[in-house]
Amino acid sequence: MKRGFFSLSQLSHTSRVQSVIPRCGQCGLYRTCQAPKMAPTGQGRKKILIIGEAPGKTEDEYVNKKTGQKGKQFIGESGEYLRDVLERYDIDPDRDCWFDNSLRCRPISNKLPPNPAPLIEACRPNVLKTIKEMSPNVIILLGATACKSLIPVLWKDEVMQAGTWGSWQIPSQVVNAWVCPTFHPAYLIRQSGPTLELKFRQDIEAAVKLRSKPWREVPDYPSQVKIIYRPSQAAKAIREMVHRAMKWEVPIAADYETNCLKPEYEEAEIVSCSMSMGSWTISYPWAGEAIDATSWMWQQPVRKIASNLKFEDRWTRYFLRHTIRGWYWDTMIAAHLLDNRDRVVSMKFQAFVLLGIKAWNEHIEPYLESKGANHLNRIRELDMKELLLYGGLDALLEFRVAQKQVKQMERMKNGSNENRH
Repeated sequence: MKRGFFSLSQLSHTSRVQSVIPRCGQCGLYRTCQAPKMAPTGQGRKKILIIGEAPGKTEDEYVNKKTGQKGKQFIGESGEYLRDVLERYDIDPDRDCWFDNSLRCRPISNKLPPNPAPLIEACRPNVLKTIKEMSPNVIILLGATACKSLIPVLWKDEVMQAGTWGSWQIPSQVVNAWVCPTFHPAYLIRQSGPTLELKFRQDIEAAVKLRSKPWREVPDYPSQVKIIYRPSQAAKAIREMVHRAMKWEVPIAADYETNCLKPEYEEAEIVSCSMSMGSWTISYPWAGEAIDATSWMWQQPVRKIASNLKFEDRWTRYFLRHTIRGWYWDTMIAAHLLDNRDRVVSMKFQAFVLLGIKAWNEHIEPYLESKGANHLNRIRELDMKELLLYGGLDALLEFRVAQKQVKQMERMKNGSNENRH
């Protein structure tokens, strides 16, 4: 298994290939500042990497009187604010941390253009090189620009609002480091208030308490999915899984893949099903004996997990003509209870922030979306092996996310903030 460092060839799971060469000529900011292409600073003894937006006026004008070196990260007003907070938690900023920025050159008048995406993308290879060389245990992302720089590499392009990311300690599998987004100090200075300041301090405190990498061995989830094509073999595996789950008192996560959202639509059909008990995951086409075995599974007194369980419940009632016994956990409902921010309840988001897994569905999702008045999607155009792997990952990650959510609720009940893998 991977020990937790990305190779540059593994950086993108999306349709775009991440460049490993900074495009300074395209960006052009180096022409307008005094300390262009400012290198990271700090000794990083506690392996904490802090990534901000860009150097400011103070950082750009700094000159080391002894060495003549130009530029130093995080020494302006925002930097001093950050350093004061770090020192509250016994962190010596220059000794214990490394500092870097999403943009290594100071923008004109300290202002980013209305659309900073081309600049962020041009400088992203510098950030990735820093991570590769430093191998940090913890990466603190300060503000929206830092999130837009790194999160597309670790998860997917949909970065969303900066407020969505605060307070997560993400165990990224791509870089095997805790990724901890929070506010940028400059934002706090502009929007000064006790609530935001307290939240920022809590985020920093939680981040610097993470002393080691999140993963001893980065899990290879796709290899844990067993694809079964023959209905008779699938039926046998389903029955064996239920018996094991009942014996060991382990729940089962189950997931349907269908050709539309609602079973009442004409031509609606279940195409495949997958289920996982964590240590064992199977995925199979919806056919023959596998259908009967799945129907039997739903009626057994084993605990059931799903993400948005009303989907599986509705399709089961319509096609199998019976209810589901033993609903135990819905990851979507649990996500609502644990964090009521918008857009954090999907399985893909929860799998990223709790398990650190890169989006596994971007090449599949277009086939699962219906367009216009046609309720049917294009699932039948997918290669069956790809579909079954996708479904199997859904079930396996539903199980793993549910495990994490159960522990989170237990910690909330006990008043503990521990977060370990």
